[in-house]
Amino acid sequence: MTEHGEPLVRTAGVGSSTWLTLNRPASLNALNAQLLDELEAGLERALADPAVRVVVLVGAGDRAFSAGADLDELTGLDSAAALAVLSRGHRLFRRIESAPKPVVAAVDGYALGGGFELALSCHLMVATQRARFGLPEATLGLIPGYGGTQRLTEAVGRRLALQVMLTGAKLTAQQMWEAGVLAAAPVEPEALADTVDTLVHELTRAGADATRAVLAAVVGSTPTLPLANEAGLGAIAISSDAGQAGIRAFRERSAK
Repeated sequence: MTEHGEPLVRTAGVGSSTWLTLNRPASLNALNAQLLDELEAGLERALADPAVRVVVLVGAGDRAFSAGADLDELTGLDSAAALAVLSRGHRLFRRIESAPKPVVAAVDGYALGGGFELALSCHLMVATQRARFGLPEATLGLIPGYGGTQRLTEAVGRRLALQVMLTGAKLTAQQMWEAGVLAAAPVEPEALADTVDTLVHELTRAGADATRAVLAAVVGSTPTLPLANEAGLGAIAISSDAGQAGIRAFRERSAK
């Protein structure tokens, strides 16, 4: 629950879709353990409901889809504890990726670090013109740890993915559209819901069984070994002196 007693993930039905809203706007919808637990529970309910054909993930507020993992939970972790945190995220993101129903990320504002990795684990993505995407972990002495090294490379190609991850550069929504990552051209923020509704309508024109089969054929063969390797390397980076120093520095900057 938030400090106001609200769930960290709000669930709403919109026609044949379920919208799951990341609900920590004061922290730019940072991904902490409780939010991930609630997201998983909401996802499983939607997948089990035969009336739901599409799941939509969106961030609360107008600043971010999600600015990434909650670094407060990574402070002081040894490599074993860090691996447990990353492995938990990997399992959820892999569940999203392998879901038998389309999962759509609707991005407005920042999708950074784990937030970008969450969006990349979804089958389709739409975004507003002010959306910005990045994996800045290396600038903190870390590496992307929720599948970003693999999914961003698959999405935009090796060279652009390396540029983003090694420099901390942010991609605009237009760049994501030109790279073929977005399912629709970037729109104004007030048009995002209508854009998602249009996409949901298009997705539900196909039969549920055919949709399930296409998803299984495309994502069922995604190799998991590179993702496990990333989690191990990420855990080492988090527990290192440089990684912990980077986390502390970021937290200090954010507190000012």
